[in-house]
Amino acid sequence: MSRMTVYPAAGRVVPDPEAGGDLPAEGREVPRDAYWLRRLQDLDVTLDAPKKAKTIPKTPALSEPGSTE
Repeated sequence: MSRMTVYPAAGRVVPDPEAGGDLPAEGREVPRDAYWLRRLQDLDVTLDAPKKAKTIPKTPALSEPGSTE
C-alpha cells in the first residue's frame, strides 16, 4: 500500500488510529487508505506542509505629530 504525508488543517485536531493519539502539527507519513482519503475529502488534513510564520521585526512606535514627548 502506498503512503502519503499529511498535516492537520488549521484549527483541526485529527485522531491518528495507526500511531495512536492525534496527528502531530508537523505532519506524519500515513497509509493511503480510506480513513486518510476521507480526512482529505473532509478537509481535516492537507498534503501541503504548513507555511512557517514570518517574524516581522517590531519597529518603535512613532509619536504623533504635535505631541510633547
